[in-house]
Amino acid sequence: MKTYLDEYKAFIFDLDGTLINSEKYHADGFAYAIETLSGYRLTPDERREFFESHSGAITPLLSARHGLKLNLADVLDQKRRYLDRHFQVEVFSDADVFIHKWRKQMRMALATNSQRLFVKQALVGAKLIDLFESVITADDVTHRKPDPEMYETTLKNLKLAPDDVMVFEDSPAGVAAAQAAGCPVVMIENGTGRSVEGVPRYTWKELKQF
Repeated sequence: MKTYLDEYKAFIFDLDGTLINSEKYHADGFAYAIETLSGYRLTPDERREFFESHSGAITPLLSARHGLKLNLADVLDQKRRYLDRHFQVEVFSDADVFIHKWRKQMRMALATNSQRLFVKQALVGAKLIDLFESVITADDVTHRKPDPEMYETTLKNLKLAPDDVMVFEDSPAGVAAAQAAGCPVVMIENGTGRSVEGVPRYTWKELKQF
């Protein structure tokens, strides 16, 4: 890992839990979808399990675990309906300050497990829609994080080597994806207390001072 941020050529950001406080909406939407389609109500442990994964991975696990008949397309459709009704954009304090501080001297990209329609809605609401030269969503890859495909695709789009970029993530799954692609990564402290051994963790307030 380089010593100073300005030694990198690009920053790659996660979205949910990193730039915007949206994970709670995704979890509520997923829980709503499962209950609407099957009548099953997620336990608190299963909600936490969802935070560390995504709908595509958790849906078949729940189906097998509880004998539910769930179709992923239907789950995603119901989840999307919930988000359309309830989601409100909340940018983490100082995240936008950090981005605007660096935007003139640093290339920027986004790599997120969320679907494209939600990502566009969130970026428009956050007034960040025009800042990223590469945006990779769940619709653009075969495998989501913790698989490295999302970061490998972003590196190809930017035509950069892994050590040319700094990745900003908030979850162990995101960190694993960045590391598997060979990218240096820092974790954003967003109040959940999640950490990965050996990975530095900062708030956006701390990072904007760099």
